[in-house]
Amino acid sequence: MGAKPLSVQDAIICGKLEKDRVVRIVDGIAAACKAQDCSLTGGETSEQPGVLEPGVYILTSSIVGIVEKDEIIDGSSIREGDVVLSLESSGLHTNGYTLIRTLMQNNPALIDTQLSDGRGFIDTILEPHRCYYQCVRELFSTGKITGMAHITGGGVGENLDRILPENVNAEIDLAKYTIQPIFKLIKETGAVGDAEMLRTFNMGVGMAVVCRSGDAEAVREHIESRGVACREAGRIVAGSGAVEFVNTLNWE
Repeated sequence: MGAKPLSVQDAIICGKLEKDRVVRIVDGIAAACKAQDCSLTGGETSEQPGVLEPGVYILTSSIVGIVEKDEIIDGSSIREGDVVLSLESSGLHTNGYTLIRTLMQNNPALIDTQLSDGRGFIDTILEPHRCYYQCVRELFSTGKITGMAHITGGGVGENLDRILPENVNAEIDLAKYTIQPIFKLIKETGAVGDAEMLRTFNMGVGMAVVCRSGDAEAVREHIESRGVACREAGRIVAGSGAVEFVNTLNWE
């Protein structure tokens, strides 16, 4: 929403505290904080034998950020004619793993499968979730971004609609999606229909950014200069606060 992250507090809950593992976890969280220009200020480590089995870890964290009230990006300024840009995901992010585990159980050979992009299946599904802060933060104060939506479970259809004013729709062109090899493999292996693929997975769109049409090229170039592929995915049209899809996914 245009905020600068300041501090993170974590919580590590486990059945049995294993020092080496906890140190690795905290080091990883601290490194992630440093990469996003904020600080790990502390947290809690809770050992709960009898509640969790040894080797089981539950991780969570809370982030405190700050933004001037009149600079909050909440979608309220989105209007007809704006452009929807798609920021490329780094893979599955955090969704669809129930289906992935089922596919692996039914077809163990998947684990050793090589994808058409040369990456292994197992490496691809374990790719960390991309953080988009660094590629968009310098745009916050420019007024060029009118809305942002993180694409998680529910896909574009059930996330972008959360920020749309009641008098507009987002018209998303499915033909403009660049479908990553991992999603093609999931569709083929699981015989999953297009509608379910779009609802369960990000399908390569990790974040949607809405901006004025006149700013779209500058926003796209800025994001791509920070190492994240960015493409036009659709337009804002008159409507009722919904996401509507046009055309079809190109699986070729």
